[in-house]
Amino acid sequence: MAERTILVDDLDEETTEGVERVEFSWLGKDYEIDLSTVHVDEYTDLLAPLLKAARVKQAGGRKGSKTKAKTDSAETKRIREWGKANGYEVPDRGPVPAKVREAYATAQSATQEPAVPAQGQPETAATQNPYAGR
Repeated sequence: MAERTILVDDLDEETTEGVERVEFSWLGKDYEIDLSTVHVDEYTDLLAPLLKAARVKQAGGRKGSKTKAKTDSAETKRIREWGKANGYEVPDRGPVPAKVREAYATAQSATQEPAVPAQGQPETAATQNPYAGR
């Protein structure tokens, strides 16, 4: 057995023809109202000057959450290698600890040279961890 929903205009409580649900937000609260075509047109006319001056809100994460930059696998591999070469405990799989990522970023910003020494070359002072072995 099919069910049928009939919307009634919330303003005049009489109109049922062409009624649609309108959702909107105001002062941090979300609202919805069922309006007939006539009332939707009135609502649109009232909002027109505001919509002309307003910006569309960009989608964002949850409030208070930090946006993490996505790191590609090649960069993650370089960070792992750098961390191990500089005395950090870095797992072979899974996330690289934040302190290692931060130290790598600091080392990268301090020099424009690659942070990982080339095969067979000794580490330079810029890539050595002064706290390794302490």
